[in-house]
Amino acid sequence: MFKKLVRFIRSAVWWADYCVILLLGIFFDAVIWRGNRFMYRKAEHFWAWSLMKLGGISLEINGGENLPGKETVVYMANHQSNLDWPIIFRTIPGQYLFLAKQELFDLPVFGTYMRLQGYIPIERTRIKKSFKTYQSIIDLIRRGNSIVIYPEGTRSRSEELQGFKTFSFSFLKEVKVRVVPVAIDGSVNIQKKGSKLINPGRVKVNILPPVDLSDIYHLDNKEFAIAASNRVRSALSDVLNGKLPAW
Repeated sequence: MFKKLVRFIRSAVWWADYCVILLLGIFFDAVIWRGNRFMYRKAEHFWAWSLMKLGGISLEINGGENLPGKETVVYMANHQSNLDWPIIFRTIPGQYLFLAKQELFDLPVFGTYMRLQGYIPIERTRIKKSFKTYQSIIDLIRRGNSIVIYPEGTRSRSEELQGFKTFSFSFLKEVKVRVVPVAIDGSVNIQKKGSKLINPGRVKVNILPPVDLSDIYHLDNKEFAIAASNRVRSALSDVLNGKLPAW
């Protein structure tokens, strides 16, 4: 009973921090730091750091040598829990934008923050008709913006990779940038899908070598998306399933 009470209190404090700092971020980003992406990212790093501390979560990050520096890339990470957003902020330095499902933009606090940051909503039910969104992604990348996307499209209920959404790969043929896979292992044990309770624990993150797709640009759009998806999925699966050492 006592352990359950402690777990509940920890979770309540964690979510309070989650919301309060996001609200402060909305104010500062909109009023004080308007347009200052350097300060946006510093605030996100602090937000992520505070969530790790309050949640009793230790983060092990490997593969820093695979970070692309100033190169424009697409980061692709598996998605296990709400914790994955702050994990990315703690893992990947520099500037980048997120692609995320439209439903997140409809949330009262998090959605407001995402719109303010210029993150890109994806309407999963009308993805084939969403030419405007497709073109916006291409334009952003061509202007030198790296992006982060969860190719599964939603959180998993287990450590197993779900199917990847074709849309996550189709625009890569147009922009011709490399993909940096990011394997997140263990966040599903911190927060289960459908639960608000936070469990202390350890999460391992592996930044994998960039995946070059230049040899498959000649394929038609459908074949290219499938081939690119298979390459990224294979890279993530090998680490998550223990086939490759996690440094």
